[in-house]
Amino acid sequence: MDRPNRFIVNVNLDGRNISCHLHDPGRLKELIYPGNRVIIRKTEGMKTAFSVTAAYDSGEWILTDTRIHSDIARKFLPDDIISETRIGNHRIDFKHENTLIEVKGCTLLNGETAVFPDAPTTRGLEHLQILREHVRNGGNAAIMILVFRKNARCFLPNQSVDPQFSKEFRNCVQDGVRTFIPRFLFENNRVFYGGNIEVCGNLFKQDQ
Repeated sequence: MDRPNRFIVNVNLDGRNISCHLHDPGRLKELIYPGNRVIIRKTEGMKTAFSVTAAYDSGEWILTDTRIHSDIARKFLPDDIISETRIGNHRIDFKHENTLIEVKGCTLLNGETAVFPDAPTTRGLEHLQILREHVRNGGNAAIMILVFRKNARCFLPNQSVDPQFSKEFRNCVQDGVRTFIPRFLFENNRVFYGGNIEVCGNLFKQDQ
C-alpha cells in the first residue's frame, strides 16, 4: 500500500493494484503506510472505483472516511438542525437556533489520550475562532469531536503538532464554547457508540 497524494491510496487486492479514494486529508501516518491492512468498498461517481473505509491499528479497525462524520453527528443533534451554515467565508457544520456546532474527527491516540489534529490545520483554527467569537457576541457554540478509538480515555488538542490550534482550543473552553466528545468503535462494517469522554485534566498545563 502507498499513498501518492492526500486523497489516493494504492491498495494490493488479491495481487491487483487498486487505486482507492481516501476521504481524510490528515497525515494518518499510524494508519496509512506500506504493509498495513485497510477495508475498502466500491463507490460510484468518483474518479476511483473504490474508497477506503477503515484502517487497522493496535487491534482495532479505525474509521477513516470523514464523509460519514455528519451522519454520525446528527444522531446526537436535534431533528431540525441546519447543516452547513455559512459564516463569512467559512462554513460551520451545524446550526440550531443560536448555537453553532463544528464537528471534527479524531483518529490519533497517544497512550490513552485522543489527540487532534495530526497535521497543522489553518481551517480548523479558523473554525474555533468563529465559535469563540460567536460566544463572545452572546451566542452559544460547541465543538463535537468524534473519537474513533475505543481505548481513548480523554482528549487533548495536539500541542506538539499544532500549537496555534491548541491555544485557540483552550481559549474556546475558557470563553464558554462547549465540548462534546463521543467515542466510537468500528466493527463488522458498523459504527458503535462507546460513550462520551472528557477533555483531559491537564489541558491548561500544555503551554506551560
